[in-house]
Amino acid sequence: MARKPLSKWVVAGLVVLLFPILSQASQPTQTTKASEDPDNYRVSEKLTLIELAPEAINRIHSSEPIQKINAPQALSLEVEYQGNNAFVTLGRKAKQGVVYIITQSGDVFSLEIIPKKGLKARVIHLDSQSRKAKDNQVKFARLDPETAAVDLIRNAFADTIGDNFNVTPSHQEIEAIKHLRITLRRTVSIDGVPLALNEYRVSIAPFSGLAEMKVDESAFLVPKLTRKPTAIALGKDLKQFVDGKAVLRPGQYLRLFIVEHSHN
Repeated sequence: MARKPLSKWVVAGLVVLLFPILSQASQPTQTTKASEDPDNYRVSEKLTLIELAPEAINRIHSSEPIQKINAPQALSLEVEYQGNNAFVTLGRKAKQGVVYIITQSGDVFSLEIIPKKGLKARVIHLDSQSRKAKDNQVKFARLDPETAAVDLIRNAFADTIGDNFNVTPSHQEIEAIKHLRITLRRTVSIDGVPLALNEYRVSIAPFSGLAEMKVDESAFLVPKLTRKPTAIALGKDLKQFVDGKAVLRPGQYLRLFIVEHSHN
């Protein structure tokens, strides 16, 4: 099957656009998301089960004002609205029930609350997937696919992945090119945007017997890595590049970024 050739401008342009951040790209940024904290939850419009302690003051946070919370009498729920926050307290004898949270733009979130004693007060972050997709579509609709792909790679290079990106970690090794160990580190996608980025870690395979190996982006345009490429870039300190090719030696690695068209 014939494949559409990758634009040389996309590859060459990335080197120029990413120059200021290439040197620090290999240094991972430590970030903490709300979902990693046991007392913080990030929930979407899907029905979510959550345990809350009776009589504890829990906070529900939204990116826009919370208009109303509907709750069954069994929860004996007390609510105090403060702009983008709602402070909720379960009654001492509360029983399990579903609450519906309505925000200013009409997004509806449903939480099935399970009363459980002994828990700390919790923070619940409302994360509207439908509105996120619409916002992304508006933002990226102004960009052609190549420019959008460059923007996606710039964020991945600098490890500045925003909340509107979906990140799926991976440790899958892919046997695609002789003498190279290629490991898929993560896949990054954006709701409402038909692009997906795969980030790989590339190094010389153990027992290859090679003292060094020179590669460029075109070496990775193979079916096991990509079939519908929109953009591709290698990332590491530019001193490792000689005549437009990256020089790999045992113990060193490169970050490889491939953006493909997807059916998002």
